[in-house]
Amino acid sequence: MMTRRATFGLLGAPALLGACQITAVHGDPSAANFGPTAFHGRFVWTHSSPRFGGFSGLHLAENGRDFWALSDRGTLWQGRFTRGADDAITRVDVAQIHVLKGRDAAPLPRSGADAEAIALGRDGTVFIAFEGGAQARISAYAMPSRAGRDLPRHRDFSAFAANQSLEALAIDPAGRLHTLPEAPQADGFAVFRLDGGAWSVIGHIPQRGEFMVVGADFGPDGNFYLLERQFRRALFSTRISRIQPGNWASVQTLLQTQRGQFDNHEGISVTRTQAGRLRATLISDDNFNWFQRTEILEFLLP
Repeated sequence: MMTRRATFGLLGAPALLGACQITAVHGDPSAANFGPTAFHGRFVWTHSSPRFGGFSGLHLAENGRDFWALSDRGTLWQGRFTRGADDAITRVDVAQIHVLKGRDAAPLPRSGADAEAIALGRDGTVFIAFEGGAQARISAYAMPSRAGRDLPRHRDFSAFAANQSLEALAIDPAGRLHTLPEAPQADGFAVFRLDGGAWSVIGHIPQRGEFMVVGADFGPDGNFYLLERQFRRALFSTRISRIQPGNWASVQTLLQTQRGQFDNHEGISVTRTQAGRLRATLISDDNFNWFQRTEILEFLLP
């Protein structure tokens, strides 16, 4: 894989200028066998802000360039990707960094700021899923710089383990929110859907191996895309699957990486390339560790 180098800018804030690059990882990812899915690019994103890192959620606009990246330390990063002639990411520019607020308009305390997933409504409302045991919830932000509004909770939300609760959030073509916990229950991973102000369990996705749910999105084709992660001894494996809504028990695996091949990917957004191919964009959570990185991966889906 050719190494890409690109400058990094924060729009309107030159004091935070830095540098970022794409580097090879465990050989050439483009030469690896990903089955029916094709590797499209890898970008390592760096930034000088002490708030940078911990990205657990990603939303990419239909244009494939404007993005929202969610950190599990309670910040939301808004920016834009620059793409080259091959439509791969060559640069990241950040327009704004929002510190998420609670109902009282004060910044969220560390104990309540474990933001894990993001979805954007048609009207621009930003929905964010938080885990944390009894504090597991989904909040709506009319504007990310303003106070959040907690949505109604399902009774099961507070029963999930503190660090294995709401990890995925997605909006279907009808505008309905869906969420899933990281860990399965007896019947598998419960799929919760919000209808008329109340959550209900509409199905279960079977657990396959040791993978846990970390992200989800509805693609432009109307299908549901599930991101799962497996890790042992700080080495991660990533899996992307496709599910037809309503047929939750039938899961098509599109990609499964080798353990240690990439970093800890927790956010997924599915869009189309300029040529019309389905594209999955993933972002990794570096856990604010020096030996991990914020890695943006892209794959072309069959």
